Amino acid sequence: MLQTAAASAQSQLTLYGVIDAGLIYNTHQAAGDGSRFSVESGALQVSRWGLRGSEQIDPDIRILFSLESTLNHDTGSAGAGFGGNQFSQNGTSTSLFDRAAWLGVSGRYGTLTAGRQNILGVESVGRADPADLAHAATNPNVLLSGMYAGALYGGFGSNRGGTALRQNNALKYLSPAVEGSGFALMYAPGEQAASVRSSSYAGVSAYYSNGRDGVAAAYGVFRDQTGTASLEAWAAGVKWRPSGQWTVRASFAGDVVRGDITIPMPGNPQANANGRRITVGGIGVDYQHFPALVSTVAAYQSRRSGDVPGRAAQYLVITKYSLSGRTVLYGSLTLAVAASPAPQDTMLALGIIGIGSGYRSAWRAAGGIQHVF
Repeated sequence: MLQTAAASAQSQLTLYGVIDAGLIYNTHQAAGDGSRFSVESGALQVSRWGLRGSEQIDPDIRILFSLESTLNHDTGSAGAGFGGNQFSQNGTSTSLFDRAAWLGVSGRYGTLTAGRQNILGVESVGRADPADLAHAATNPNVLLSGMYAGALYGGFGSNRGGTALRQNNALKYLSPAVEGSGFALMYAPGEQAASVRSSSYAGVSAYYSNGRDGVAAAYGVFRDQTGTASLEAWAAGVKWRPSGQWTVRASFAGDVVRGDITIPMPGNPQANANGRRITVGGIGVDYQHFPALVSTVAAYQSRRSGDVPGRAAQYLVITKYSLSGRTVLYGSLTLAVAASPAPQDTMLALGIIGIGSGYRSAWRAAGGIQHVF
């Protein structure tokens, strides 16, 4: 009993998660009226569950681990896939802990982790997202800046299919914070016998925060399975709180494909994406009416060039009311506007405008409840 009590005093294990249930009404999803009503998991924030643990093995050394999975509670399914050397959202292999699966060690010289992890910038530049990463399924900074859109990015990096926002086989180093500043390095080998460059990812990021305001930037290079084509990506963001009630967030990110590679497009399954450039800029403002009620107004502009031109914008309003410290009611309204009804424009509306619907704008209304445990 004494040994168990001593071990328990030095170890921690946490079961945690988010369950987010929303009702969505989206116009112009198909030709004609084409509206759609749906019950969705993760309408505001992605539903998830996970295990997080640590053990203090020395006064200066702690062992850490994290296992986290997507939870689609509307259907009971969990975990996005990867693999297949293809540009698709789910890949060909299933993954239980699709959001995180890593083990690491932390000490006075920083933290080193190994396993499936977020690419650099998600935990730093992501804090500057204009909508605070709300509506991940249609958020330009999640799907484009964060490389979550598998149809555009899935064939790059160590996943070799599925979302590129998280990378398999990754080593990540996070420096200690010095007067609010720090940096991170990450490398994910493709584990290919023919080439150390094939299907790899390498990145670097840096940040500064005084606990109230902050700025961050990230840069990374992903390679395809042949090692001859690459995706170069960069992002920067700033968060500023001029007063206790107001918070301003702004970000800008971009990526460019270098080398011949086939990335299918609607109507052109053999499209060569060499030179394709995608950029996303956005700004948002939070206003806290009183402690339990917060409203957000945000705008994004997404552009594509280099192979085919494309442009779309999103404008949204979100209101959140806290019923308790763990439960929130929310409602939002989003307007997406594309430059034209053509697929290269409407695909940048990220599902809010139906591709092939014949429309260049659409409304998306959402309301729901979120519980954190």
